[in-house]
Amino acid sequence: MELLEGLNPQQRAAVEFRGPALLIVAGAGSGKTRVLTHRIAHLLANREAWPSQILAITFTNKAANEMRERIRHLVGDPEGMWIRTFHSACLQILRREAERLGHNSNFTVYDTGDTRALLKRLIRSGGYDIDKLKPQAVAAVISKAKNELQTADDFEGNQDSKNPKATAYAELFRAYESEKSRNNAFDFDDLIAETVHLFRAFPEVADQYRRKFRHILVDEYQDTNHAQYALIREFTKPVTTPDPKTGEMVNPASLTVVGDSDQSIYAFRGADIRNISEFGKDFTGAETILLEQNYRSTQNILSAANAVISKNFDRPEKNLWTESGSGEKIIQFTAVDERHEAGFIVDQITEHHANGVNYSEMAILYRTNALTPSIEAELKSQRVPYAVIGGLKFYERKEIKDALAYLTAISNPRNDEAIRRILNEPGRGIGEKTELKIAELARKNNLSFRDALANSSELGLGPKLTEAIKSFSDLLDSIEAQVETAKISDILIEVLVRSGYRYQLEMSRDPQDEARVENLDALVGQVVEYQLRNTDAKLADYLAEITLAAAADEIDDGSGQVSLMTLHTAKGLEYPVVFIAGLEQGTLPHMRSFEEVGGLAEERRLFYVGITRAMKVLYLTLALQRTLFGQMNSTMPSNFLMDIPADLMDQRGAERQSNNEVKRYQPRSITDGPREKKVWNNSITTVRNNEGLVLAVGDRVKHDDFGAGVVVATTGEGARQTAEIRFESVGTKRLMVRVAPIERL
Repeated sequence: MELLEGLNPQQRAAVEFRGPALLIVAGAGSGKTRVLTHRIAHLLANREAWPSQILAITFTNKAANEMRERIRHLVGDPEGMWIRTFHSACLQILRREAERLGHNSNFTVYDTGDTRALLKRLIRSGGYDIDKLKPQAVAAVISKAKNELQTADDFEGNQDSKNPKATAYAELFRAYESEKSRNNAFDFDDLIAETVHLFRAFPEVADQYRRKFRHILVDEYQDTNHAQYALIREFTKPVTTPDPKTGEMVNPASLTVVGDSDQSIYAFRGADIRNISEFGKDFTGAETILLEQNYRSTQNILSAANAVISKNFDRPEKNLWTESGSGEKIIQFTAVDERHEAGFIVDQITEHHANGVNYSEMAILYRTNALTPSIEAELKSQRVPYAVIGGLKFYERKEIKDALAYLTAISNPRNDEAIRRILNEPGRGIGEKTELKIAELARKNNLSFRDALANSSELGLGPKLTEAIKSFSDLLDSIEAQVETAKISDILIEVLVRSGYRYQLEMSRDPQDEARVENLDALVGQVVEYQLRNTDAKLADYLAEITLAAAADEIDDGSGQVSLMTLHTAKGLEYPVVFIAGLEQGTLPHMRSFEEVGGLAEERRLFYVGITRAMKVLYLTLALQRTLFGQMNSTMPSNFLMDIPADLMDQRGAERQSNNEVKRYQPRSITDGPREKKVWNNSITTVRNNEGLVLAVGDRVKHDDFGAGVVVATTGEGARQTAEIRFESVGTKRLMVRVAPIERL
């Protein structure tokens, strides 16, 4: 029939399958959405099911809308069919059944902000230390418990009663649930957890939905957590009571799930890879169909992906292939540092664009947001339009804006907006009402907001609040006194440490706050780079440059924008040209993966997902040294690179030699029509591996490029030692001793 035309044999088998349970293992780019929608259309076209008997579950509204449109194109409007996300399906059920759970049908659903605001109030009213017990951390603990289907009672029973923090979490969990119930509200996690509890507590309700939905289809099954898995189990259990109208008992619903264990990358959100790997054990009579033909990428890209993922054990054997041909080799570029890496990436982007590739057809992927500052700076300098997908551009992120507001307040004490932004960042108990009183004091006495802070004792705010304001004011004063003599990076580090801003984020259990710490570390590294390029610059100069850089964010020449995103965000997307940056041990795989069970396997799956985003051209880049939190660190190439066969790769850039030196490929400018083009494979100098070399103030050295010089200052120890060296020819330079092309005279 027409619905089966154009499907390959495996896709056709999946569409025509009839049985109790089917797992479609869909490799990247193998047409899983096509199979899922054609399977639904095939059921409808053959009159094996009415639209109202089908429940199709996705993870995002975008995916649900795409599925709905495809089905409409195949068989017309699927009126009555439930094509929904997990949460929207459960919301509709709870609206109908809320009274059984003690709620009205017009209940409110709390978002993340509502949850944190309520927890903040409960922490304060309960007398807990707000500085040690953060609302976002408590929210993360409660969310994890609910995704494991734990009630407040269950959670309390699993805690160590002798642990004060565990006890506090349990008490706040209980208080939060009580307050939420009093307000006739559910939170986002409740939508699934409470639906499971509803089905288990009221079998007649569960049977109603089991009789209604005869075919259940779930997309991205590898990303399901325990609560989502339990919900699917409830939907597919046998009914326990006869139909009230006919007296009939019906067979359990047919279940079809689509997923790929090789793309299971959300363990940090609670996704359990066992849900897909043990599908055959969980559902009686289950069968599996593999989709291995890829319709997205060239064979070289797929062969690299196959080689990488094959190192993971305990996975279904799967080998992606295509009829599209071998394609270009994968380009691996080894840079000396992050600026060298960024320069190469942006140069390749401009070259592809000059050859007719739209900016929107190119993407830069990375493991953590901490890698973006140097890339964003280079994109700006070359006037290449870009967009950060699934997140803010670096200088638009809250933690970066807060840090820069501190620097602005120190550089310009009369900047009231900057000072008011950080007045309660991190939390000092200085609320909006107090801020307005300080502002009114400033207005009445014709003072700046900063001067009003110093006179806040006149407001009669009480000793605790007055002391908090005084401490904040003293902090700004003491750091401001160092502006003329201290390095910009040292000022920033002191701000982050003495304010407690970085410590607050470090103590949080929220994964987002962990990313924010990495972003702040990256900002320090960016400032260090700026100082190396502008040795005489002051804090005000740096802030002016950042302002100008941020103003260039909206550049767009009509050809779209290059996409920047984390590897997690990239899942489900595809681009003709893809760059994966930062392929170093400790970055990808991330350093945390070495400490967590299954962590390294998940990092390998993440790399696999990144590789399979590329359609035609793939670049893999790394830097031999990278600056984080003010320290320039030597790096090692990711072990994952060794998994890719050499004959698939085009190696470029710097490379370690047997004599412990590193070839460094410097760009040279050549005329290429009206513009300059950088060539990254010429003009070789050397960067030594000076392991064991330790310098002291007064030492005389010789640099391969700069000539003779004298060490005037050093910081750090061992492999992290950096030295400020005054050269006769070029002035003072700050170099990392271990890798700089220097020797002691």
